[in-house]
Amino acid sequence: MSSITKLDFREKIFLIGFLLTILTVTPYSVMDPINLPKMSVLGVLSFTLLGALLNRPVLFKTRVQKLLVILTGLFVLHGLLVLFFSGRTINQGLYGISGRNTGFLTYLCFAVVLYTAAQISSAMFVRAFLRVFMAIGFILMLYGMIQDLGLEPFPYINVYENNVFGTFGNPNFQSAFMGIFGALLFALVLNESESLIKRLILGLLTLACVYGVFITNSWQGFFNFGAGIGIAIILNLYRLNRIKLGSIFLSLGIVSGLIVLSGLLNQGPLASTLEKASLTARRLYWEAAVRMLVDNPVFGVGWDGFGDWYRRARTDSAAVNYANLISDSAHSVPLDVASSGGFPLLILYLSFVVLGVFSVIKVVKNKSHLSVNFIALVAAWGSYQAQSLISINQIGLGVLGWSLLGLIIGYSAYERDLNQTSEKQNSKLRIKNSAKSVSFTSLFGLLLGFIVGCLVSVPPFIAANKFYEGMKTSDARVINSNGYLKPLDLQRMLYAANILEKNRFYKESHAIAQTATENFPDSYDAWRFLSTLTNATKFEKTLAKSELDRLDPSRKP
Repeated sequence: MSSITKLDFREKIFLIGFLLTILTVTPYSVMDPINLPKMSVLGVLSFTLLGALLNRPVLFKTRVQKLLVILTGLFVLHGLLVLFFSGRTINQGLYGISGRNTGFLTYLCFAVVLYTAAQISSAMFVRAFLRVFMAIGFILMLYGMIQDLGLEPFPYINVYENNVFGTFGNPNFQSAFMGIFGALLFALVLNESESLIKRLILGLLTLACVYGVFITNSWQGFFNFGAGIGIAIILNLYRLNRIKLGSIFLSLGIVSGLIVLSGLLNQGPLASTLEKASLTARRLYWEAAVRMLVDNPVFGVGWDGFGDWYRRARTDSAAVNYANLISDSAHSVPLDVASSGGFPLLILYLSFVVLGVFSVIKVVKNKSHLSVNFIALVAAWGSYQAQSLISINQIGLGVLGWSLLGLIIGYSAYERDLNQTSEKQNSKLRIKNSAKSVSFTSLFGLLLGFIVGCLVSVPPFIAANKFYEGMKTSDARVINSNGYLKPLDLQRMLYAANILEKNRFYKESHAIAQTATENFPDSYDAWRFLSTLTNATKFEKTLAKSELDRLDPSRKP
């Protein structure tokens, strides 16, 4: 762990935040013990990193980093415009919906993670990052096996058929993480300078990852694991100066990728092989997301607004043949971004990806700095990107993907600096600067960032915890009061109102439902619930019917 002890305070904060965001779960405290606490942790630590910038000048080492600063600024700026002008309520847009929490706050934090990773990336930091990543991967691998044995220490209420979901709350996400982790380990196995024993251990761990994917009963992990392996092999061939062979494999990889992509879209030779219920559902969601993008090209439908718009955007065929198939996500990160923020946000997101690819090409051209560790980063990032095309942007996976991208972009600038200064000299300089940097300004910046992070990110968790504890009391007054806890949450409000209605507290239930429709006017569930209440007036039932028709034009009376 010597490489970690040499890091400066900002680098250590980054690694702590990375680890905690992925591993944090809070059972027996809130209704959503997975995503909500991850958002809160990510928010606090991201704002702390922002505070650290008060004592750090913005570095413009290369054109790539200058471009990154511009893209990050534009991404945050347009994200703010979406927050205020998309027509979605500020509360929902900021924190996202319950069970996802991928609103503006989360994406702002991802942008901070990306920028910070690009600023602190170096050969030494990459080694430290990989050690922390491997520790996380090993923990989740063991945890998944424990869950598979039925020894889950926290008996979650699980809606999935499979109980192996790690700290992600969903077997698909655990499968995807194991695929990403396996791709990284496979890349490290290719390091011929390591001892045979170490490479053998890494190989066995790679096989364990394959088993970790298998026990989730989710094919996503095999899909992105294969993509990561392909990237690792191609880059390693270039590293070994086998250019022609590497180019052949690259061409085959591109063709294979296009065939798989066409198969996912129900085209080409793999269409029948890849045809299954989950893919059919995904295609319906993708079609709806494209419609949302085309109909709302500038600001989209708002952060995390896919669920409120799905019924309006789905095709006639989906409405007829899959009327009960509803989703709150496009099940594709690029399409979620596109539907949330329109063409500008999609273009900016894809620009980050293109910048990452450009950075990889830049390092590949300078073969002296194409290290196995860098190849491992790229293999893991490529694996994440493959997964992101067909899955939801879960916060634990998202922080991994944005961190890897930032490190890759930053490394492409750092390796250029090594042409003037050796890594050893750079390391000494970094340690010297780190010692100087612990000043009053830096400590003040960290404290300020931490406080702001707590004020912005923690209130939803505090409210959710208070609501959870209130449910245990079975006291109608407490349940009624907790239905109005701020920041308001639609799921909590409907849950409390439903309990009150069943226990004949009709007035209180009706009041909460009214408040829910006022604050979440595009919620199909809120209007439907109001229409069923005992105290709902004739006018309210007529209004609810009108709103339900608006939110679902294909709805049958």
